[in-house]
Amino acid sequence: MMRIIAIACFILALAGCSASETNSTTAAVYPDQTSKGFQQFSKQCSSCHRPPMPNQHTAQEWEGVVAVMQTHKAQAGMEIMNPQETTQVLSYLQQHSRTNQP
Repeated sequence: MMRIIAIACFILALAGCSASETNSTTAAVYPDQTSKGFQQFSKQCSSCHRPPMPNQHTAQEWEGVVAVMQTHKAQAGMEIMNPQETTQVLSYLQQHSRTNQP
């Protein structure tokens, strides 16, 4: 059952990625890769899928996306982020988020 949930989470995560992000020939260049926020983001978000580009969402949208991902991880029996880790990830994503609507 847990394997099915994990596979479903993986499929949902892939569905949220744009075509350019899932193209293996495209090398993603994430901003501020030496920051603690990026390191935490990379660690947490790569456990199931390729981390999305921070400018994929607005700062406000990232709050909801992170909350949904936490729920998916919990449902899959994975360890969720603690409050400090969540703050680091959200701060990084919001700092480099998209500033306007698509």
